[in-house]
Amino acid sequence: MPKLPLPAQTVREVGPEPEPGHASGGIGELWRHRQLVWAFVVNDLKQKYVGSSIGFFWTVVTPLLELATYTFVFHVVLGLRTDRDLASSDGGLSHYALFLFCGMVTWFGVQEGLTRATTAITDHGHLIKKVNFHAVALPGYVVTAAVLNQIIRMGVLAAAVLLFTGEGLSWHMLLVPPMLLLQAAFVLGAGMFLATVNVYFKDTVHVVKAGLLLWMFVTPVFYAPDAYPPRFGLMMQLNPLAHLVGVYRELVLHHTLPHPHNFIVVAVMALFSLLVGYSVFHHHQDQFADHV
Repeated sequence: MPKLPLPAQTVREVGPEPEPGHASGGIGELWRHRQLVWAFVVNDLKQKYVGSSIGFFWTVVTPLLELATYTFVFHVVLGLRTDRDLASSDGGLSHYALFLFCGMVTWFGVQEGLTRATTAITDHGHLIKKVNFHAVALPGYVVTAAVLNQIIRMGVLAAAVLLFTGEGLSWHMLLVPPMLLLQAAFVLGAGMFLATVNVYFKDTVHVVKAGLLLWMFVTPVFYAPDAYPPRFGLMMQLNPLAHLVGVYRELVLHHTLPHPHNFIVVAVMALFSLLVGYSVFHHHQDQFADHV
């Protein structure tokens, strides 16, 4: 089989050279140069699992191992429960595992996209220095790869729901793809902003990793939203991931439509993130080559 060309080898095929001083990183560039973005995604997946005996299946195996660990710690050892666990014949173990896995799948998608997008520009300085390279493809491809991994994990979650609940899946699953698009927009916007900041302040990625750890524990991933102390209710209401995790759980696990408030918050935060992130990225990308 012919060897797939590396993304760096496809740079010359991107398109016409931008005018001097013109920032050509509009959101539309992601679609116009989708072949380049996809080439990066494919190459990334190949490099990530090169030499591995089970390859791409690590995308599924790793979260399942973490799921088993977290379920044991939070459900068995610490005794965390949800309302639906109390009515379960196995003491809530299977339901809590699905409840936790749904939250983890969402969190992994956001975490991977934000962490990798932060260093997307500085990790590819040799490409940024090419005059006709469209820099927006870099955060674009890492967010795309993160969403692809999340879709695979969502498939595992859907299979687990069919296997362990006996309730099957409902038409509400049709709303999952639009939510994935909103999530991708939120992560892409935040990722472009963080990638820009990281060009000038190289410690940004370490701040992001520490912040994500804190963000994970203040988001209802391991526990139900009603366990949140009332005095911190405003903090949860302003947390877009709290709403996003809740929406996925309602659609996939509970087969119900979430409250419109949750959809609105996620949509507004996604639009705000994309507008701010793109604006910052667009106004600074001409200077990237001087700092990477």
